[in-house]
Amino acid sequence: MINRILFLLFCFYFFPAISFAQMTPENFNKEFKSLTEKKDKLNAEIEELKSDIDSMNLLIPELKLKVETGYRELYIMKYGKKFGRRVAQKQIWKGMKDEMVKDGWGKPDRMDKNVEPWGVFTQWYYGDIIFFFKNGELIDWQEGPEK
Repeated sequence: MINRILFLLFCFYFFPAISFAQMTPENFNKEFKSLTEKKDKLNAEIEELKSDIDSMNLLIPELKLKVETGYRELYIMKYGKKFGRRVAQKQIWKGMKDEMVKDGWGKPDRMDKNVEPWGVFTQWYYGDIIFFFKNGELIDWQEGPEK
């Protein structure tokens, strides 16, 4: 089906002034052969592109690993070996800084902030998980729907 559509598109694109009724059988056969060759070349290019795509898809896991390794190394440089690895693995613990959470988990879906005389309290929402901070330090978290 696609081959027929390609053939028709080529016919109408390359030969708009020539109608099939005015073509001699010899000219028709020449044009048909030319279009068939072009179609075969395009099909070969399509197969080559498909092969390239398949090769690139095989690289995706390796590239993901390199990115993850790069982040881990970045966080180790930023927070030290002990905490950098934990941030890269998206681990959480009481006492970690809000910047560590953002590095490990990304930007929160929503943030609430309350400023009180006894400190700044923020809540970061990641789906159904809520992180509670006091003065930029993680003091607790809650998993599941808010009650």
